[in-house]
Amino acid sequence: MAVSLELAGVSKVFRKDRELVRAVDGVSLTVAPGEMVTFLGPSGCGKTTTLRMVAGFEIPSEGAVVIDGKDVTNVPVNLRDMGFVFQNYALFPHMSVFENVAYGLRAKGSGQGDIRRKVMEGLELVGLAKAERRFPNQLSGGEQQRVALARVLVLHPRVLLMDEPLSNLDAKLRIHMRTEIRKIQKHLDITCLYVTHDQGEALTMSDRIMVMNRGRVEQIGTPFEIYSDPRSLFVADFIGQANIIPGEVLSVEGSSLSVSISGHVFPVRAVKDGAFSPGTTAAVVVRPENMRPSDGRGIPGKILTATFLGGRMEYEVVLLSGQTVLSFDPFVPGMGMRGEGEPVNLEFDPAVAVALPGAEQ
Repeated sequence: MAVSLELAGVSKVFRKDRELVRAVDGVSLTVAPGEMVTFLGPSGCGKTTTLRMVAGFEIPSEGAVVIDGKDVTNVPVNLRDMGFVFQNYALFPHMSVFENVAYGLRAKGSGQGDIRRKVMEGLELVGLAKAERRFPNQLSGGEQQRVALARVLVLHPRVLLMDEPLSNLDAKLRIHMRTEIRKIQKHLDITCLYVTHDQGEALTMSDRIMVMNRGRVEQIGTPFEIYSDPRSLFVADFIGQANIIPGEVLSVEGSSLSVSISGHVFPVRAVKDGAFSPGTTAAVVVRPENMRPSDGRGIPGKILTATFLGGRMEYEVVLLSGQTVLSFDPFVPGMGMRGEGEPVNLEFDPAVAVALPGAEQ
């Protein structure tokens, strides 16, 4: 049965070169039973340290880790009943696939019959039922990752923790494996925390995403919320590709703003809880797929580069302000291709843009 998990104001302070470094700063998160939550952020943002505190490899300097209502902050790693899948797989090269998967069960003192049954069930689950006698050096990267996953799953952990498990795989295999991992996690209905710096992984695998920056939580939400409603300029810039265009706020009416960009006025949705007033600067976030070249009215600019990517044209456009933005135009047979150096106007649907307070605020 899936369990709930809670981080309550968790912090971690390290001493580095005689200075105290706050690697994780007041992280709070509640994970529902069977939910998959991804920690996403750049290197050094604190996501792996947070995961290690959940696992018990690190003890929080402040705050608590709670599983199903029980405080496990100071409970040893081996008594937390958690499964940890590492970035480097950590397989024993001298052991067969069967023995690698059986290792944890043997350590727990399981009977031979029980071990055989559970190992074969685990290998079946990850699609390696016929590979039990092979050795790690006879496996591909993706197969090694499946063995590492099976080794954890046969122990039936209450919580599954995964730290950048696909980072050593090539791009095509990563896409395949993230689908497989998500399928297995849903099938087992296991609570899972997953660490990655890959936005694609986070957006496609997660029930919710926790975006971290410099040890702090920037935003927690569903992939759709994080992508369409970023609550900070960091999140907007880090998730996917975003054009962040400054404009002047002309008027404020509830959650809608009138914003002037290069002399053109656009009605734009304001970010939730954002403070705006006429005469101040707003940062308007528009995704490239929502910013289209137009022969009519729009933000004037000049095409710097035009690239055909099969399903779309990708234009890099310099605005009159000197800012460079991206515009994606879906490919349709017979469509006209715009060339480098050509003047262009860019338009966007205000409904798909969001305004955040500008940097000066």
